[in-house]
Amino acid sequence: MFKVRAFPLIVLLVILLLIATSHATPEYSDRTEQGCKTCHTDPMTGRLSTLGLEYAASGYVWPPEGGYRVLGPIRRSVRLIIGAIHIIFAFIWFGTILYVHIILKPAYAARGLPRGEVSLGLFSMAMVGITGILLTVSRIKSISVLFRSPWGNLLLAKIILYIIMVMSALFVVFSVGPRLKRGEKASRIPKDGRFDPLTLSGFDGKEGRPAFIAYSGRVYDVSNSRFWRNGVHMRHLAGQDLSGSLSKAPHGEEKLKGLPVVGSYDVSLRPPKTPAQKAFYIIAYANLALVFIVLFIIAWWRWGL
Repeated sequence: MFKVRAFPLIVLLVILLLIATSHATPEYSDRTEQGCKTCHTDPMTGRLSTLGLEYAASGYVWPPEGGYRVLGPIRRSVRLIIGAIHIIFAFIWFGTILYVHIILKPAYAARGLPRGEVSLGLFSMAMVGITGILLTVSRIKSISVLFRSPWGNLLLAKIILYIIMVMSALFVVFSVGPRLKRGEKASRIPKDGRFDPLTLSGFDGKEGRPAFIAYSGRVYDVSNSRFWRNGVHMRHLAGQDLSGSLSKAPHGEEKLKGLPVVGSYDVSLRPPKTPAQKAFYIIAYANLALVFIVLFIIAWWRWGL
């Protein structure tokens, strides 16, 4: 179970680590028509001169355009620490988006945004923004650099996408989220005992509500089960039809024996999504697309220039 949950995060970490690596090749010498010593104080160790640092900072454009900061050893060490923090929180932020959208699916939060994920996401976005500003200031002397070179253009694109993702996240948290909460149905058992997806969703085990699950056309009450505290069992949530999930579990149908049956479940009754749910789904998948666009820009920034 842990491996399945952690897989998207591990993939993202590997990508970010690969992006951080750097390799000097004869291609740069051919591109600039300059010798190795032009950019290296020692070609054997690869240590860069001031001109070499400016060349790398300019996106490997020759001759390097002005406006780039070349830091001393101490300041470079500080920037390295800030860069590591930047990657860690970007890893947490993007990893959470990939995990929720690919493994759990957006329906996980369609009835209301979980507080833990919201707090972690907002804190990660803030740290990425703060460290990103510090890294940008340590790299360039003037904002005009963002418009004068391919390296600067890609950095500007990253900044714009970051702002879009933050604004959309704030809109979801402070506008869409409360409407999702208000749109939840009360946990009320139907008089005929026939549950539909919307009725069942009200029995999610949260905030004192009962925890019900559906399986093979029946609705079970798992409120008193020690395995369903707060309506959560492993990565499964109460208030949902789990008919297709049991085959992937380490146990069988026998675990349902002895649980109270409170009604039947009709999956054919699919209620329409509320406007808040539609907005949430659109923004959720748009942010997932933006994650892959940002990763592509980072790869292009490193290997495409």
